Amino acid sequence: MQNFFGCNMYELAFVDDETSELMLRDAAKAGFETVRFWCFYGVSDTKLQFIISSAKKYNLKLIPVLADRWGYNQSFIIDSEWYKENYKKEYLPFVLNLTGKFKNYEEILLWELINEPASEKFEYIYNFVKDTAKKIKVVNCRHAISLGTIGGIGDKFGSHFSRFNSSLFEKLYSIDELDAISIHDYSYDATLMDRIEIHYYFSGKEKQAKFFKALNSPVTAIRNLWDRFCIKTFGKIFSNPVSVRWLWRYYIRKNIASAKKLGKPVYIGEIGYKAGSGKFRKDLIEYDRKRYSKAGVSGYMLWSFEAQGKSKDGHGYGFTENFLS
Repeated sequence: MQNFFGCNMYELAFVDDETSELMLRDAAKAGFETVRFWCFYGVSDTKLQFIISSAKKYNLKLIPVLADRWGYNQSFIIDSEWYKENYKKEYLPFVLNLTGKFKNYEEILLWELINEPASEKFEYIYNFVKDTAKKIKVVNCRHAISLGTIGGIGDKFGSHFSRFNSSLFEKLYSIDELDAISIHDYSYDATLMDRIEIHYYFSGKEKQAKFFKALNSPVTAIRNLWDRFCIKTFGKIFSNPVSVRWLWRYYIRKNIASAKKLGKPVYIGEIGYKAGSGKFRKDLIEYDRKRYSKAGVSGYMLWSFEAQGKSKDGHGYGFTENFLS
């Protein structure tokens, strides 16, 4: 897998064709080489064909994501029963049809089975991935397959403490049919209060989310000033070894080591920096791209490019073409 710079535009397949093409045009114009997007049950063959044709026009590669743990724009709920059996009802026939029909298109860089999966027991997700990936390889042996795993301390494959068991991550990716390893990195802005805010946000408790966001704001502002000073003075960011950021990045390093051990390429499927960093976000992107490239990471994809007013992010990670200019 060659090195690539990309962006996430999750709504790409859920807008009209004209808007889809304009979004891809904007991505190419901004200098991105790859676009990751939601391609869930209900997206038609015709729609994916249009996206592929538009990607070819703008010399872009694509990463279609075939399901989502969080359920946005998705007609089914992903729970333990889904991993054990229910994925075979709608998801699997849809996936096999799509991956089989579009196996000859070089615009597709790889397919992701599911975005940010989590399960109550490791064997649930392991068996689901092994079965699905094996069946995809029967109908499409040309394209790479991956998972939209978070990595770091983000993946829950069992109890909450399973987040700190990196061996589960490695065991999951030891499945032969998985060709590439995904990591999501939101460590830069991560604090305990930030994680609580996001928990409440996804739980639909907006008042509580706003409260913790307000508490977190002065903390991140001070840390941001320190990071600017460190990059300018030392060319490096220093993280407190008891911070969420440090812990997340420590486990990401373990994930990268697992990828090297397994002999599989690793890419950053999502990485985000909050808008509060302002123009400093450009410096952070340059810094992290170099850092990850040095570590042997193949791809680096920003979250979330709000091209044409779509793919809005509710946590402050969104950006527009003006930010990149």
